[in-house]
Amino acid sequence: MNARLDAPNVESLEERQVEQQLADLEARLVAQYADRGVNEGRVRAIVEQLRSQFADARIRTFVPILVERAARQALAG
Repeated sequence: MNARLDAPNVESLEERQVEQQLADLEARLVAQYADRGVNEGRVRAIVEQLRSQFADARIRTFVPILVERAARQALAG
């Protein structure tokens, strides 16, 4: 198989995985911080803001980890 033909499929699979991880992260944070009295809308807004900061990242694999760390810091403060 031609690697150039396979690349878009791999990229779109990786992007779908990253998007799923971000959606799962958001749901986890909403649930965890609801117990602490943090509004769901605030959690979602913080995650969305952080996601947008990494929109142009060339390596997307680490975006969910970076978003989670930054979101937890923002929510703790």
